[in-house]
Amino acid sequence: MDWNFDGPYFCCVLCEDDDDPDPRHRRANKKLCVRCNRAEQQARTYSLTVEKVNGILRVQRDACGLCGEEPGDAFGSVDEAGRSFWNIDHDHACCGQGGSCGRCVRGMLCRMCNTTRLPAYERLPEILRDSPRFNAYLNSPPARQPDARPIGRDTGGPRGAFSAILDAYFNC
Repeated sequence: MDWNFDGPYFCCVLCEDDDDPDPRHRRANKKLCVRCNRAEQQARTYSLTVEKVNGILRVQRDACGLCGEEPGDAFGSVDEAGRSFWNIDHDHACCGQGGSCGRCVRGMLCRMCNTTRLPAYERLPEILRDSPRFNAYLNSPPARQPDARPIGRDTGGPRGAFSAILDAYFNC
């Protein structure tokens, strides 16, 4: 096989991945790989940056803020259908559905917790809301903790499968 270095070379500006993106995937930012582009679009919808989302996931130890489920695929962000494992949870009393101001973001949840479990719990009368796990999440959301601010390793692309291992190594 002959190597051709004369053609255009692709390198994602966030994660520095040099895999040429599939031309069938539409990307808003052509300087990003498909994975980083999806992460950036999801973060922008909620007035966040990829770095802030990475900080929130670092505080949550790369697991759902409610049930503790971790993504099962190699990259930790996309399922077979191309949907993100992570859902950005925000207080709908502040901004409604479909986006947020960024200040009402509470954390990162798996799809089941964000679409079914947490909404069902929030619809309960106050007297029936007795789950310590749900109450701890709602009273002290991971996104509002001081440790959720982005640090050096949060820059770059979305967190991957080895991010938690690196955090443990560097005592974060």
